[in-house]
Amino acid sequence: MPFRHILLVEDNETEARLAQRLLRKIDPDIRVTHLHHGDHFLKYCAQHPLDDVHLAIMDLHMPLRGGIAVLENLRSRQVRPPFPILIFSSSECSEEVQRVYELGASAFVTKPSDNVAYRQALQNIVNFWLSTNRLR
Repeated sequence: MPFRHILLVEDNETEARLAQRLLRKIDPDIRVTHLHHGDHFLKYCAQHPLDDVHLAIMDLHMPLRGGIAVLENLRSRQVRPPFPILIFSSSECSEEVQRVYELGASAFVTKPSDNVAYRQALQNIVNFWLSTNRLR
């Protein structure tokens, strides 16, 4: 099976390393590109071909530009990346959840606080977005 490419937009280095390690354990054919904040994501999207990107997993609250600001930027420019953008956040604020959907996010998944549930959440994301769901 060819590799699947995930853009991981996460400002917390420790959490990013954990997510990368778990994603590679879940599926060794997953390639993860770690982007440190929303501005980094927007710059990456402007400077790289996106045909090989299958999914973006983005934190909501980050310095410089968080998930909502990224979605607002994309929407204001009428840009829709050719891959789903999933918000993965510890926030449980219903207003934030509603806002990200209004702005075009494909999903909002609450980030679990314990490692077992965190791994299971990533497993569920991979199962649905890279296996069950057919976008291409």
